[in-house]
Amino acid sequence: MATTFTNGTYKDGGARLTNGTAGVFVPELWSAQLLTDTEDQLVLGNLFASNTFEGEFKREGDTLRIPHFIDTVQDKGVVPAYGSIGSADKAELEYIKMQVAKGSSFNFEVDSLHQLQTKQGINLMTELVRQRGRKTALALDALVATAIVQGSLETVADSGLGKDANSDGGTAALHGLVESVVLGTGTQARYNQFVDMLALLDDANSEGERFLVIGTAVRSEILKMKEFIDASHWGGAPIMVTGFVGSILGVPVVVSNMVGERVARKGKQSQFGLTHTAATGVDMILGTKGSVAAVIPNIDMETYRPEAKFTDAIKARVHYDAKVIAPHELVVGLPLP
Repeated sequence: MATTFTNGTYKDGGARLTNGTAGVFVPELWSAQLLTDTEDQLVLGNLFASNTFEGEFKREGDTLRIPHFIDTVQDKGVVPAYGSIGSADKAELEYIKMQVAKGSSFNFEVDSLHQLQTKQGINLMTELVRQRGRKTALALDALVATAIVQGSLETVADSGLGKDANSDGGTAALHGLVESVVLGTGTQARYNQFVDMLALLDDANSEGERFLVIGTAVRSEILKMKEFIDASHWGGAPIMVTGFVGSILGVPVVVSNMVGERVARKGKQSQFGLTHTAATGVDMILGTKGSVAAVIPNIDMETYRPEAKFTDAIKARVHYDAKVIAPHELVVGLPLP
């Protein structure tokens, strides 16, 4: 991923990277690596999200403006001889406001002797940044999942509009509603649910490539469908996002443990027992690229040498957030009531 330096600030992937104190570790390089590692690990963020926004991010709580075109083109019908086609349609661009109020920070160090004693070719700092990138990706994916689920829940005050997870408290009305389909009964229930979800996107004139993200609990059902095409049967490993397992009716199927509630085994919080409630009560998410905005507009990273230690350390803070910007491009699949 390319990194550029402009007006005293390093920029990479849309994020503002500060140029910290000079030292053994170059902050802008590690910041770029953190972005790369995060993007490589994203599932929902890669499938549904775009990071296009306007405005300068300065502090937590700042509002970004996401450009969104309103569909204004109308069919004028048949124009008879000597008739008039009527007034011309005009482009209308509105800006959806998005707050950036979430984020995380981290602080780790590497002793020069520890690095010296480590097997050649293994960089301890690179591995620490990679681990941090993985955790950031999980947090951002959880935000995307939460935003989609909240968008499918109607607000009390505004019937027909979903909840905006990006608003204060997540109770304000979204500018639309993410449709939902409840699982039926019978041997073809899951397949029929998926077909009904596809129909809703067709009715909404959904644009762009579609993806179906399923929870780990639904994977066994999907694999047993005769309509499912296993990616392993293609004779090769296609270049796709993490979790890709195959397709149904031409729609790529991706598994993510961010869909559906997940509780760690025996209550342990570990890398193999992630506990989260990002998409509780949802089995599947069908949507298109750009239906959600997921942004990482700011990474502050600095190096320092802790006093009385022979270590080089990095401290950093990352700001990120997510918001549904095209609810009609998303449909969620719900389990049996």
